[in-house]
Amino acid sequence: MGPFRLSQFHIEAARNSTDDFNLFHDKNRWNWIRSNPFKGPIALGFQLGCFIETQIERVELSVTFDAVEKRDDYPFSVFEFTFAGVVNPGDELSLEVKPGKLSQTDHGRVYSNRLLLKANGKAVILGFKRESEFCAIDLPEHFPKNIDWGRRADRTFDAASEYFLKRKYMIVGNAKNFLTSAFAEQSDYIDEFADKVRFPQMYPMSLLSSALLERAQAIEHDLIDDPMIYANHKLCIDKRQLSNLSSNDVLNIVVSPEIQESTSDHKVSHICAGYSKENTPLFIAQIVLLPLSALLEKGQK
Repeated sequence: MGPFRLSQFHIEAARNSTDDFNLFHDKNRWNWIRSNPFKGPIALGFQLGCFIETQIERVELSVTFDAVEKRDDYPFSVFEFTFAGVVNPGDELSLEVKPGKLSQTDHGRVYSNRLLLKANGKAVILGFKRESEFCAIDLPEHFPKNIDWGRRADRTFDAASEYFLKRKYMIVGNAKNFLTSAFAEQSDYIDEFADKVRFPQMYPMSLLSSALLERAQAIEHDLIDDPMIYANHKLCIDKRQLSNLSSNDVLNIVVSPEIQESTSDHKVSHICAGYSKENTPLFIAQIVLLPLSALLEKGQK
């Protein structure tokens, strides 16, 4: 397959399937953002994550996985991304995946592949794809407990903790479009003739983008004059729960208040969890954001 040349149609498919209304991806309004350095619309971070996920699946397992190891032996999938650049329409994507390494931790085994995503030969995402015997992200102690999020109103804050709730739904049609936005063959995941529905791991987590944007609107954050960009993602999903999801299943996404990172560039993070049919999270994510203004100041030094 390939070459994988991103078009605005790929970006539109990703935006529409995830309800991501960030102006950075809007072909008509990207220049509303003050001092936007990207000179046009850019691909979604989770869209690129889906490209990474599906390309790793497509490659022969012998290239990225030892013969004695099987991905199904590990109940959790972990993605760790550092964003080093952007992808514009017309850019050509390529992915490098290093041979895997098995390690034993106090909590269980972890199998890791280092990866590098490039656009036109320049680094865009550096990181790891891991298979893990345990959830690699812990919820903070102050994360609200014993709450039936399904009974809470959509787009509301928990008064005691200031955590934000966004309710989404697992829609097969949206997942198909999301796969298409990432150059994946949708019938490998969803095929009505074979009665197969296998959501890609990145799809439910991609709905975080909508949750973060709606939270920003709810607290009256200015998305035009003070936009934020992704700096890092750490994502962990329960593959067993994901395999049991069907179309129209509810996904309750809970987003923490901003957590100030101990750096000088004004980064903030959110701990997020997605709940569907069980009391334990379908996924947990740590999303680190950087103000665009801080990036511009850094570039001027």
